[in-house]
Amino acid sequence: MSILSLIPVFFVLALVGPATWALGNVYRRNRGAREVTCPENGQFATIELDVRHALVAHSLGDMDQRVKMCSRRPEREGCDQACVR
Repeated sequence: MSILSLIPVFFVLALVGPATWALGNVYRRNRGAREVTCPENGQFATIELDVRHALVAHSLGDMDQRVKMCSRRPEREGCDQACVR
């Protein structure tokens, strides 16, 4: 095996490594529950973000986030999710 046959491997690693690092950071930032102030009534609410949606959106160049679970649901199911900002 010559050194020239390893060039494609290094090329793929150079592309995949940074992408994996960036998506890992997106995953760590968006996982888990967090307390936010609900913009509708100013009270605290516990939300959990949709990590899968955040990963796909980030892969496509968007920073869109979506609420997966909220402690105020189901009574506020159709809210505008302004608490994510």
